[in-house]
Amino acid sequence: MIATAFWSRSPWCRSLLVSGALLLGSPAAARAAEGAPPRVSAAALLRDSKKLASWVDAHSLEIRAARARLAQTSADVKSSRQLQNPVLDASLANVPLGETNPPGLGFNEVAIYAVGLSQTVELGKRGPRGAGADLRQRSAALQVDGAQRDQLSAARYALAHALYRALRVATLQESLTDAERAAELEKTRYEQKALSGTEYDRLLLELGNLKSDFERERATYSAALADCAALLGAECDLEAAREDDLAAAASLDVSRAAGARLENRADVRAFEAESRAALQDAQLARARAIPDVTVRLGYTHDRFVLSGDNRNTLSLGVALPLPIFDRGQHDAARAESRAQELRETRAALLRDARADLSGLLTRKGTLEKVTTALESESLPRSSSVLASTQIAFDHGGVSLTDLLLARRNHIALQLTLLDDRFELFAIRNELVRVLAWGARGDDQP
Repeated sequence: MIATAFWSRSPWCRSLLVSGALLLGSPAAARAAEGAPPRVSAAALLRDSKKLASWVDAHSLEIRAARARLAQTSADVKSSRQLQNPVLDASLANVPLGETNPPGLGFNEVAIYAVGLSQTVELGKRGPRGAGADLRQRSAALQVDGAQRDQLSAARYALAHALYRALRVATLQESLTDAERAAELEKTRYEQKALSGTEYDRLLLELGNLKSDFERERATYSAALADCAALLGAECDLEAAREDDLAAAASLDVSRAAGARLENRADVRAFEAESRAALQDAQLARARAIPDVTVRLGYTHDRFVLSGDNRNTLSLGVALPLPIFDRGQHDAARAESRAQELRETRAALLRDARADLSGLLTRKGTLEKVTTALESESLPRSSSVLASTQIAFDHGGVSLTDLLLARRNHIALQLTLLDDRFELFAIRNELVRVLAWGARGDDQP
């Protein structure tokens, strides 16, 4: 168990153990003979947020979907500024049924042919429609930024979670190796009647518990690797990753963590743009009270000239709908209610974000103190106690129960410190997401 204390202070040794843990449960290792799947270095992406942002931006399906929605709104902007299509109409009139007047006239002598072209001119509607489309395009662009922020945070968490689980596997693997070695030594003592059957059974029970914990942790680690691969679109390579990468990832300057920054978040601004677009919808609906003018230019070719009609004539007409019943009042009320809903949703989002920011900063400060105390005081003391207990046990100074208790406490302390370090990373990562840092390559924390 002295090796355990040495390992806890040696990052390069821990990195080697992480590599060994990879071989235990990595799906990529099982498929290596079938062909090399796409792989991404967890160490490189955790240490460089810009590289991670570039990778996520190029491979995230959610970001692609957000960009597709942005393309839809761009088409809507162009469509909102187009004129209405003209309407071409044609008619045939004066078709006789029965005897003609005067009698004996043929169809070609009485038929009247007409063709017309109508164009509707909108009044007071193109402006609100175009402004609303512009605002929705702005909202969609902000949603792309929000998707980039969320996916970057999720990808960073998936990488760190896979590394964290690999480190736990490595910790339990080393502890299990030490326990198996100790069990072999104690078996000799048991066979020589230097160790009671009860104590030897207790040792085997402890070994069995360690094996169970190790197998459960290895299964969890495999699941974390699968989640990481799903989020990043490639196998997550942890071979060069170290525990120090958890401390380096998602670093941020807390002095810049101001609540005023929350209002500049992409999702908050997207709600604001959507609310303004809804107000434009209300204005567009109210503009239906202004009738649109439809102008028609017609041409008539009259074959019934015996009646004194002119053979070729032009006509000009104007049509106005009468907004007596539907003046857009109900649609305007609905759009205004939609704008109110979006404003309230934005306010609720800001309220929750401020609460999250306050809670995360408090947890971060507390956890940093706890982690520092574990690193500087508790873990060195536990290592010393375990080493001295092992020596004392070897010389018959303490019982096996004392040794097992010291070993169990030391393993639990190692895992607790690792848990706290990962939780601290998760808090920093969430702070980066809440404050909208790192959503673009030029705004990294």
